[in-house]
Amino acid sequence: MALAALAVLAGGCQRDSDLASRGATTPGGGGHRLHSDAGASAMTITADLIRTWSEQLCTLPPLDFAGALRALGLSGALEAKSSDYSIVVPPPAGTSRVGLSLENLGKNKGNLSTVEVILDGATLTRGELDQRFGAGNPLPRVDAGRPHVVNYRVELAGAPFRCTVSAHFAGEPTAATAASKINLRRDVVKPPAAGQAPP
Repeated sequence: MALAALAVLAGGCQRDSDLASRGATTPGGGGHRLHSDAGASAMTITADLIRTWSEQLCTLPPLDFAGALRALGLSGALEAKSSDYSIVVPPPAGTSRVGLSLENLGKNKGNLSTVEVILDGATLTRGELDQRFGAGNPLPRVDAGRPHVVNYRVELAGAPFRCTVSAHFAGEPTAATAASKINLRRDVVKPPAAGQAPP
């Protein structure tokens, strides 16, 4: 009897170990989380990293959630919030949220469209972004309660996508002003019409 009890305990420990190694899932289970072992726990959100991501989003093929997690070097799990939006759990250091969105329309439908980075602790200033991307394009504010947004456009010759980096600022964005959010939006590059030179 003692041996039987020990066997049951061992089996329970083994199952607990298996669950821990697979990680938790969202309520309801069924694979609502996708895990990456990218080993990027020490990732720091910098202007250089945002530049690297923007170029990757130009050159990489269409990506689903799991492919984006691996390609961008993000560790952790993807927790689905809707059919077209997931967040990285836990978020990288210096952020409160990193979200991935899928495109709903056009040729890129069902593939990665936007990477959203909510900064919290990491300091990324407009001056640093201007240095890596060139002078940004400030967008008009819709009303006084809205953030200031500065856009940076990234295009690489022959790449299938272009990337728009949108930096959000709570106040008037001077060179020393830190961004509160960075969005990276990828859009399909339309091939030139026959006989038309590429843009």
